[in-house]
Amino acid sequence: MRPEDPINEIRTRVDIVDLVRDYVPSLKRAGRNYKACCPFHSERTPSFTVSQDKQIFYCFGCNKGGDIFTFLRDIEGLSFPEAAERLAQRAGVEWKRDRDGALSAREKERTELKKLMTAAAALYSKFLFSSEGKTALAYLRDRQLSDETIERFMLGWAPGGDAPVARELKSRGFSADLLFMAGLASTRDGGRISDYFRERVIFPIRNPAGDVIAFGGRVLDSSEPKYLNSPETVLFPKRRTLYGLYEALPEIRKKGRVAVVEGYMDVIACHQAGASFAVAPLGTALTSDHAHQLSRYSAEITIAFDSDNAGRNAAVRAAEIFMDAGLYVKAADFSPAKDPDELAIKSGAAELEKRLTSGMDPVEFKLRLLAPGGADKLSSQDKARLAAKLLDTVARQRDEIVKSEWLRIIAAKLAVPEEALARQLAKAAPGEYVRPERPAEARADAPPAIELGFLQLLLRNPGLCDHVRELPEEHLSHRDARAVLAAMRAAPAASPAGLAEALAGDSPEAAALVMKLSVQELESESDPASDVIQAAKMITRFARERRWKELKSSMASLDPDQLREFQEITAEIKSSPKKKR
Repeated sequence: MRPEDPINEIRTRVDIVDLVRDYVPSLKRAGRNYKACCPFHSERTPSFTVSQDKQIFYCFGCNKGGDIFTFLRDIEGLSFPEAAERLAQRAGVEWKRDRDGALSAREKERTELKKLMTAAAALYSKFLFSSEGKTALAYLRDRQLSDETIERFMLGWAPGGDAPVARELKSRGFSADLLFMAGLASTRDGGRISDYFRERVIFPIRNPAGDVIAFGGRVLDSSEPKYLNSPETVLFPKRRTLYGLYEALPEIRKKGRVAVVEGYMDVIACHQAGASFAVAPLGTALTSDHAHQLSRYSAEITIAFDSDNAGRNAAVRAAEIFMDAGLYVKAADFSPAKDPDELAIKSGAAELEKRLTSGMDPVEFKLRLLAPGGADKLSSQDKARLAAKLLDTVARQRDEIVKSEWLRIIAAKLAVPEEALARQLAKAAPGEYVRPERPAEARADAPPAIELGFLQLLLRNPGLCDHVRELPEEHLSHRDARAVLAAMRAAPAASPAGLAEALAGDSPEAAALVMKLSVQELESESDPASDVIQAAKMITRFARERRWKELKSSMASLDPDQLREFQEITAEIKSSPKKKR
């Protein structure tokens, strides 16, 4: 073992069973593993499991898991360096505080990227307040942003020219490879290095801990694309990242509410006006991953998208995603203003705060969108069609009291008997209703059994990842399963503890899933290679069936490409042999 690699040396010298027994004397062997009542939560039946083979622990009751470093850190309330130092003393390994050798290659990479992104953010800010950023600064002030707001959100300017940002960062010791990895530079014709962001206002994007992990850039003229975001990196999972979350967290915790707006300027305008609980997705449609992220901080969401038809339709879809995640949702209306930014400028902070805290229920908002002239004078057929669309939203609501209130509202607005609506809803409720957004995730808290078995086989036999490299991660229905597969592909030689560590920052649930599957016993493993290939085929089949159901539920509004896709999947399903799930 190399002396400059103390973390791995500690791992080889400290046995997790011996360490845990110092704190949990009741730990006893149970098959290949060891079990006891969990030291991290109160329980009567032992669910805390330690794997000596894998050198990891996992509690099936509270989902806490990890390796020797995680265990000592959590049981003693230490930081990672403090836990590592304690374990080094136990193992008789020389330990120097703040030594680079104590970091894994992945930790070093993340640390260097964070340093680079921090330096880049400061450089962009410097350019904004220089002569080169004069036009950009004037634009921001024309948008009525104060210098305090500009500083708080670390806004900057990416100049044009001969790669001034890349040249400056390289002069400070950052390598070209690191600039490419961070998405700050690329190569042009002839191999010359070029800045990724050129002549754009820069919006630094931070994670919940406050680290700069990416950037967004906006042009000042009519060129396209209007907005450009950093590519995904090990620091920046775009599907799960929300702009403004770091800045909003104190107010979210204080108010117990989140406002989800459309873009960078909407977030900043809300915060400057005192509504500092606003966040926004990053140029992509809102996803269940975003909903899951926000559910950690608040159960109440206000959707505050633009007032045009596109914004209102997007608001309805977003509300349904949040309802699928079990959250309480309101939808704000900014008319006659087109967005929160314009409302704050024209009507002031008090009016913006009022709109954000007194939104409509999703069914009322959807009713206004679908029947702007009112619904009481519609024909019976039109009322039936409208009711079906509204009941689609009602069916997503998990709170029965709220659901009954929504039925009362719909009945009053459509002038139809409430009992008829309840009967119509009941027909779909037992199991026929299919949510159009990620149905498997909405119906279950854990990945399906086929995905769990598939991942468990790969965790036990990492070499089999090559056998299923053609399987798209999107075919797995559950976000945690997708995250685990992506992590295994990114680091095929990593141990379960290493995978969990890599996942913990962005997806603690996926990290816990790695621990859980790693300590569970496999029912059988007669031919792992064949089993994993068959599991991949079943996962693909189920993914196609889910897509077929999604398209079928929207048959009336399919475009030609979607209709062709529906027909192709239908043919596939008909030609495939029936298999039992």
